[in-house]
Amino acid sequence: MEALIATLMGIMKSAWTLLVGMSITLRELLSPPVTVQYPDRRPHLSPLFRGHPVLLSTEEGKLKCTACMACARACPVDAISIEGVRGEDRKMYPKSWFLNMGRCLQCNLCVEACPFDALGMSPRFETAVDSPKGLIYDLPTLQELGRTLPYSRVLVGTRLTQAPAGDAPASAVPASAAPSDTPASATSSGSKKEGEAG
Repeated sequence: MEALIATLMGIMKSAWTLLVGMSITLRELLSPPVTVQYPDRRPHLSPLFRGHPVLLSTEEGKLKCTACMACARACPVDAISIEGVRGEDRKMYPKSWFLNMGRCLQCNLCVEACPFDALGMSPRFETAVDSPKGLIYDLPTLQELGRTLPYSRVLVGTRLTQAPAGDAPASAVPASAAPSDTPASATSSGSKKEGEAG
């Protein structure tokens, strides 16, 4: 008799588990979808989103970077390599500036370490390439991306409401600014190979 009761209890528990599982499945089936139909619809990016670093310029178009190597020293994975040269005005300027996105952690430490506000984090997240060489961004590429893309410079201890955001040219529209129901237009990463100026 006890064996029969135990068997019946097991059947009832199994049936209850099946009903609970099917009710969850039915509820999710009837709820509206939450999937972003990427790339037809663009995802909304947080203001704290960090893509890859870009080099910033002054309003006159002159690079702010002075090749002080602070960002390269702050990088925990040695993703940044800089070679500086002294100009005619006796100031240091970068002769070459390389970012290896294959190693970059997008940790923002280089932005925090820069004493000249010469680096910002871009909103680019589409960085897939078919060759590792395409993940190495050079000075002209990073400079052009810094001039055309919006950027963020959120530092440790900065409240989100006070976080300074870099102004981008009127022609540059970040992925985060595009409404999620707008069709995707060709982006720099979609229309050209990565590593080329957008």
